Amino acid sequence: MTTASPADAALTATTDIEELRANLLQADQGVLVAVLAQLTGDSSVIDRFGPKISHVPDPPERTGVTDPDTAAELADAVIAALEAPHRTDAVDLDMFARLLPVALGSEVDDEQVPLLLEQGGFAPSTPTLERTVAIPDTMNVAIIGAGIAGINAALSAAEAGVAYEIFDRNDEVGGTWLTTKYPGIGVDTPSAYYSLSREVNPEWTNYYPQGAEYQAYLVALADKHRLREHTRFNTEVEALWWDEDRKQWQIHSVDGVGTRDVSYARVVITAAGYLNRPRWPELPGRDTFEGISVHSALWDPDLDLTGKRVAVIGAGCTAVQIVDASVEQVEHLTVFQRQPHWVAPRKRLTDDVPEHRRYLGRRLPYYSKWHRLKSYWGTADNNYPIILQDPEWSKSHLSISPANDVLLQMCLEYIDRTFGAGTELAKKVTPDFAPYGKRIIRDPGGYYAALTRPHVDVEASEPAEVNANGIVTQDGRQIDLDVIIYATGYHLDFLSTVDIRGRDGKKLAEEWGDSPSAYRGGTVPGFPNLFITSAPNYSPGHGAGANFSMEVLAHYIIECLQLMALRGATTMEVTEQAYQEYVAAVDEAMSRTVWCHTPNAHTYYRSDSGRVVVATPFRLVDIWREHRAPAEEDFLLR
Repeated sequence: MTTASPADAALTATTDIEELRANLLQADQGVLVAVLAQLTGDSSVIDRFGPKISHVPDPPERTGVTDPDTAAELADAVIAALEAPHRTDAVDLDMFARLLPVALGSEVDDEQVPLLLEQGGFAPSTPTLERTVAIPDTMNVAIIGAGIAGINAALSAAEAGVAYEIFDRNDEVGGTWLTTKYPGIGVDTPSAYYSLSREVNPEWTNYYPQGAEYQAYLVALADKHRLREHTRFNTEVEALWWDEDRKQWQIHSVDGVGTRDVSYARVVITAAGYLNRPRWPELPGRDTFEGISVHSALWDPDLDLTGKRVAVIGAGCTAVQIVDASVEQVEHLTVFQRQPHWVAPRKRLTDDVPEHRRYLGRRLPYYSKWHRLKSYWGTADNNYPIILQDPEWSKSHLSISPANDVLLQMCLEYIDRTFGAGTELAKKVTPDFAPYGKRIIRDPGGYYAALTRPHVDVEASEPAEVNANGIVTQDGRQIDLDVIIYATGYHLDFLSTVDIRGRDGKKLAEEWGDSPSAYRGGTVPGFPNLFITSAPNYSPGHGAGANFSMEVLAHYIIECLQLMALRGATTMEVTEQAYQEYVAAVDEAMSRTVWCHTPNAHTYYRSDSGRVVVATPFRLVDIWREHRAPAEEDFLLR
């Protein structure tokens, strides 16, 4: 699963040199310069090849290209390096910093370099606090959830020598990727990046993770690291109660046959996510429909849409993927959208990863890591200006800033190109808020095109009601249907389905109300040794992916355990003052973002109180830096 290391760098007797060379000639030349420099340890290759590399400026990747003669020279140099003696896996930070502009296609600020070293998988997350005292055996950890967040937390615990146990309600690892099976399921984060930096996968077949392939990646992680030996499957955690006498958490769980159990752990890491319970719309008559009703989160794999009259309720990412995947099968499709999203066009003719990239990922050390880094860089803090409001600009524009307007114009051009400027259908799919006011959607390749098909209708409203035969529209028309698909998302839970009680029986649900918040590491006063990975205001809203915050918080949690060990403490609890000051800083920064200046955008980023509780308003590099180690003065260590 991981890319080759320099120990594997030498060519084998079975290597077909001409095949290798042919694949190298098709590769991203900027990435090859970086690979060559690392293979040889020779920084002069940067001066030799770097000036000859140009970069295609159009997203998504700013591919490095050069002339055929230089490409051939570079390919020969890489082959020669592979034929040389093995090198170590050490990375020279100065050379790495010089390589970044060549490989990534843009200048990189010095503050980003250490972060990029980790995010590329070139170096593990570096301990910050001294390791003069070992984390004691009594500091055992319970991890709630066996999706990507839980897996990452488990690997971090194991690496630190901390005993852990995972609890998961399903019978296999994977979380959402195990349970959700709707047609076309995937995620908009590039597959090269949407993985763990410690486990870079060179074998992706699609530029964006598809459900079954991503689930296979998570299963492979469980196999490789023997995670199932530490996991209680078919076990749902119903309650977490702090036991002051034992200075441990009581973990109240129930297994698949209804047997209840109470176990104990010094530390709890919740990795259950905040979107778990499917949300059905409150439509009159919904239960009277005599055809098939299915929620996208509860998809029946045996459901065949061929020749059916189908309605999809929703216009978010899930609905887009279902429409894209099923439009060719159905007899007729009606899409009901309460509010359109901004949809960005696909930039490639196909999302299939070319064979040369997979070939080199398997055989060329560092190649997949540089592509991971390039995918991160293209979707990370470079995008940050897009979410920041320019007060003067936004007075006279739908967009909130010049940077935001670039995206708006691209999406508008896509609408006009697909539907025709000013047409009725173009009006239906055009939002009335700035891009990123609600989550931007990437067209999988055929969504907008599907809406133009003769057998597809778009209703720019929710249904008025459902009856035995189908749906009644807001203007009173009857649409007869065979299948109704509810792509209507999830309840925003933030652990509200688990009875969590801290010191003196303090309930987390009451502490949060309808405006959940947390300090660094997902910590809350009154709840010692509780860390929430899918914490309020920790989801990267402008770029990267959820895996970024998962890795950052896992590093931080281990540093917290180390701090307790150094101080001989059993419990660690954030102070009320530090908590309130941090939340205030979040809200102050949030006030300048798009989510506070697009009140008409319906988004799950805001809770019922109106406060933005999902996205972070900070740059990714700032989050990373602030989570290198806990600020001891902000905690009560007992």
